[in-house]
Amino acid sequence: MYDFFNRPVTVPDMMDAREARFFLQQQLLREHPGSMLVCLGMNIAGPIKTTPAIERAFSWGRESILDICAPYPRLDMKEKHDHTGPEMMVCLKADAEEVKRRLCDLEDGTPLGRLLDVDIIRPDGSKVSRTEIGRDARKCLLCDNPAPVCARSRSHSVGDLFARAHQLIAEHFARQYAVTTAARAQQALLTEVAVSPKPGLVDRVDNGAHTDMDVFTFINSAAALGDYFRTCTETGLRFRGGNPADCFEALRTPGLLAEGAMYRATGGINTHKGAIFSLGIFCAALGMGFDGEASDPAAALLRCGEMTAPAMAAALEKVQSGDARSNGERLYKQQGLSGVRGEAAGGFASVRTIGLPMLQRARACKLSVNDSALCVLIALMAQVPDTNIHHRAGENGAKETQQKTSSLLARLEAQLDEGKVDCMWLHSELQQLNSWMKRLRISPGGCADLLAMTLLADYSSSGSV
Repeated sequence: MYDFFNRPVTVPDMMDAREARFFLQQQLLREHPGSMLVCLGMNIAGPIKTTPAIERAFSWGRESILDICAPYPRLDMKEKHDHTGPEMMVCLKADAEEVKRRLCDLEDGTPLGRLLDVDIIRPDGSKVSRTEIGRDARKCLLCDNPAPVCARSRSHSVGDLFARAHQLIAEHFARQYAVTTAARAQQALLTEVAVSPKPGLVDRVDNGAHTDMDVFTFINSAAALGDYFRTCTETGLRFRGGNPADCFEALRTPGLLAEGAMYRATGGINTHKGAIFSLGIFCAALGMGFDGEASDPAAALLRCGEMTAPAMAAALEKVQSGDARSNGERLYKQQGLSGVRGEAAGGFASVRTIGLPMLQRARACKLSVNDSALCVLIALMAQVPDTNIHHRAGENGAKETQQKTSSLLARLEAQLDEGKVDCMWLHSELQQLNSWMKRLRISPGGCADLLAMTLLADYSSSGSV
């Protein structure tokens, strides 16, 4: 973005920057009588005052300050980016001491805030000091002593301070990525259950083939899983550069705890056990691929296969030679359906080759979020063997379900090719299919989880946090 990253500054450079800053402050105060200024820079030791990481931290600081100062009328704003470091000045109609207290909370109360250099200038040009509002001097980045004391005694090397600043930045954005990814996973679950009308599934207006749960059961369950998705992402972040299979092994205990949280939230009803497995692995895979700014969801889906393939192969081999302990294991022994284990081991190919391409096609026709997701669900139901359907309806019922959805998909794709989908027709067809599936108690729960995976992959494609 800028061509002056990592360019050392000289003493004359810093003197010139300080003089220019002073004159701009005076100009803004003259142009807006009675206003005060918020001036933002970065506390970076040494001759290098800006790098890509420092610019990201500055952008976070700028947005945080603008959010905190949103209640005050903003009269003007100036921003500068140079090798002497990024700067911002905001001219506000506000009480300078009040703003100083709020922004000291930002500096002192957040790890990355420790790198912000925020000055508050009164209308008369004087600076509001920390002592005037009863605040202690800021702490050193490397010890608990006051920063001015360490600076005067040169207790720490410039290199150590510079490295610590970048460590704080990296840790902040990793934490933020974990929080954002967890929120996206919850959003995917909540969007999936809200999409209507879904044949055989719980949605906003119908319980589908289920008599023990409704949309609120799913909301309660999704709300209980945020910490789990964050833990999965943080686990992936810890295993960056490591063995993906070891990362998957580290997810086992958090997964069991998440199932317990789900059952407590739903009164013992299994709403999201499959999603806990699938989305948890995906969150960890996204964490493993985080490069400090973003994580490629397509690569993360493939990484899910690297994480799980050895364990899934061993588990399926054990099922084949032993007794089936679950419906999924029984279907694997009888029909060779590997279910979610096979999906994971294959890097969730159904999401990569069916879900995401269909979502893009639906969006190209300008369909709503709801109807785009319905297109994805139809495509998945028509092409993916769903062990939940096989368990509830048997092999013949599963074939008939796939035939019905394949016929619907063919008609839908013809409309997508023409660039216009009749959504009233689509909803009517799905309502009829729902009535049939309800009578036979057929629920495509596996495809619902793959829809949530598709949505999470789509949300994650936005990149930076």
